Amino acid sequence: MLGREVRILFGKEWRQLLRSRGAMVTALLLPIILLVLVPGLQMLGLKAGGARPPVNLPPGMVLPRGLRELAEDPVAMMRAMLVPFIALGGLIVPSVTASYTLITERESRTLELLVALPVRVGQILLAKLLALLSLAAAVTLVLFSLDAALILGLGIGSPGYVLALLAVLLTALTYSTTTALLVSLLARDFRTSNNINGLLIGPTILVCFFVALAVPSPLLSALLLAAFFTLGSVVSTLVALKVITFERLLR
Repeated sequence: MLGREVRILFGKEWRQLLRSRGAMVTALLLPIILLVLVPGLQMLGLKAGGARPPVNLPPGMVLPRGLRELAEDPVAMMRAMLVPFIALGGLIVPSVTASYTLITERESRTLELLVALPVRVGQILLAKLLALLSLAAAVTLVLFSLDAALILGLGIGSPGYVLALLAVLLTALTYSTTTALLVSLLARDFRTSNNINGLLIGPTILVCFFVALAVPSPLLSALLLAAFFTLGSVVSTLVALKVITFERLLR
């Protein structure tokens, strides 16, 4: 399905990622914290407490629609909050890894070697996108399987809910990778890339928590976020194919 040029470029990008110590540390450390430690400890702590009485809210306090079940069922809050936490794990990892590897590649001037190759800019972008996605997915999917086992084993959610969380994770990975790839290829240095990525990822994280709090069904909020990330990925990819040229890569 992939052309010979893309396969060769993908192999080069993959080997470069594996040799990048900073990228590997980022790809392993952040997902463990965001996808295992934080949600896992919360789920285990919730179940260790056993049956809990309804939460006593202050008089006149109105909860957001997504958390109205909290007064009767504390597990409802866990289901609602897992959605933005899983999205956060998918958003942070590719953006940091892409910025680190691409800016390092530009500063070491290895991008100049690509100009001498008989390849198109679109093939270079596709190879970089596939390499970053492969690394992020290989790490996060293994960690997500631990969350899925806890969710199903502790009775926190249904198989359909787990599949919806998986859709959020995969689309968040794709969205973060495409936007970080675009920003990193246009930015001139690591600081600029991180600043722009922060401006993009920060509001996206707020959107994730807003949807989780505003939508009454965690399953529906997960599907809405997956659709949002898919649309963002398509837009970022189209913009990258339109504006990225060899001249911009080497600038």
